[in-house]
Amino acid sequence: MMNCMIVEDDLMSCKSLERLCKKVEDINVVRICENGKEALEAVSHESLDLIFLDIEMPELNGIDFLNNAVSLPQVIFTTSKTEYAYDAFEYQVTDYLKKPIAFPRFQIAVEKAIETHKKNNAYRTKADEVYIREEGRLVRVPYDDILYFENVGDYVRVKTTAFSHVIHGTLKGIDAKLTNPEFLKVHRSFIVNLSKIKDIEENTLVIDKKVIPISRANKPILMGRLNLL
Repeated sequence: MMNCMIVEDDLMSCKSLERLCKKVEDINVVRICENGKEALEAVSHESLDLIFLDIEMPELNGIDFLNNAVSLPQVIFTTSKTEYAYDAFEYQVTDYLKKPIAFPRFQIAVEKAIETHKKNNAYRTKADEVYIREEGRLVRVPYDDILYFENVGDYVRVKTTAFSHVIHGTLKGIDAKLTNPEFLKVHRSFIVNLSKIKDIEENTLVIDKKVIPISRANKPILMGRLNLL
């Protein structure tokens, strides 16, 4: 199942896309946005696999949305004009659908996205690293170097053995993407690397001199993941 978001300012086009999505059992529409500005906020909070993106929208158009988004899933352009074909190539979007969209053509685009999704997930299950977007570049960080993730407002601090990276996003979004079982959310503001814990006392734990709180709800889960003698 792929979680998708529709970004479309025209009500009729939006309803049409919703109907098309409902015909494909592998597609689950979790969010609908009327413009790029709203979508920019949503993409940092939702765990998404695919975005159906209109281009000509008020406030922030589709191209500006792509330029401003920190992290993106697959994107399929949906537009009434063909002049954005070059942009589709430039941004390496999964497909380009011209309105009005017929179901057979929609199905081809979605099948392409599903195939890419499967390949990406196959890689992620074996990966022992993540890439963090920082100052316009992607920084490779091995899982074993990460000590913890800390919520800091609209951002997340990624504390490693050598550095501290601050990225735009939410702990919820990061928790959904982490594939390594060593990581556990122990508090609404912290995800920790279990292998880096030095000691645990009452409702706190220590990693690299950092005292991290453990919520009452998460403590039983944490204790169940430890090898206790």
